[in-house]
Amino acid sequence: MEIHQILPALSYEDAVSNDAIEIRNVLRNMGYVSNIYAKYVHEQISKATYPLKKYKKNPNNIVIYHFSLGDLDVTKFVKLLPDIKVLMYHNITPHYYFKGINDELAQLCRNGRYELKSLSKDIKLALGVSEYNRKELLDYGFINTDVLPIIVDFSKYDLIPNNKIIQNFDDGYVNLLFVGRIAPNKKQEDLIKTFIYYKRINPKSRLFIIGSPEGMDKYYAKLQFLIEKLDLNDVFLTGKVEYEDLLAYYTIADVFISMSEHEGFCVPLIEAMYFKVPIIAYNSTAIPDTLNHAGILINKKKYVEIAEMIELIVKNHDLQTRLIDGQTHRLKHFNKSNTEDVLRIHIERLAIK
Repeated sequence: MEIHQILPALSYEDAVSNDAIEIRNVLRNMGYVSNIYAKYVHEQISKATYPLKKYKKNPNNIVIYHFSLGDLDVTKFVKLLPDIKVLMYHNITPHYYFKGINDELAQLCRNGRYELKSLSKDIKLALGVSEYNRKELLDYGFINTDVLPIIVDFSKYDLIPNNKIIQNFDDGYVNLLFVGRIAPNKKQEDLIKTFIYYKRINPKSRLFIIGSPEGMDKYYAKLQFLIEKLDLNDVFLTGKVEYEDLLAYYTIADVFISMSEHEGFCVPLIEAMYFKVPIIAYNSTAIPDTLNHAGILINKKKYVEIAEMIELIVKNHDLQTRLIDGQTHRLKHFNKSNTEDVLRIHIERLAIK
């Protein structure tokens, strides 16, 4: 028996693609022949995959279909396979977030949910990367469901960060951080609005918003206009950064803050836990599943109160310690060996059937 994965697109350094690569590595270590097949492949990782058209169907094989946006051609291809089919659901951002920003993407998201529902009778096992995702699968008619968190290799965080960034910004200022692609569902404008009030409490502070604006030109322009209108010189929209730079930003961060309204898992929360950065996050979608009582969840976006909470965390070392201890304990749940065990159990059950 071979176990292969299918994606509409294998991208460079995005959560879904990284998860597929980690799963492939785990499956190979378990002794299975395992490859990744994709319709579109980023040139920087073209050696990590094969074109979808080269996949050879086999009723004795297991196919894992990673679903995060949908692609009608790929979905039809998977539905027609005689292989044992597993769905890996990373969630689909509701289409309305992108209306007027990227209408093509909005339509893809809308179509993706129809595609998802159409798969419910063809899938042997449907896995969500969070409990939130698993519940959505139930709503779409999937019967055999479970949770398999995104596999995160903590060892990659031990690489040497960009020391120039650390030297430039580890200077006594309070550094607030958010990591995630520039997108309306991530609500970066609410980070900026919160920072307005925090800046009044502590003028020696900065906000770093890390993430690619690709495909989000209108939303990115809106953020830039807001920053300029408010004359905020200490808000940095860095765009997509090199990995060593990302590690440096986590190293200098005092508080990680998320105002995102839609997440299927949110890997940056794991990264903040690893780097022992206290977390404040808006209570939405999969975020409470990933945190599981670690960090601080906020239920309403009251910017003044959030700013005051940031200052309390910065000033109160006992609170910092409690938050970091809780986050470190939660991080153990996402240890790679634990997630590998969950994957192994599912594969063994499917192999027996």
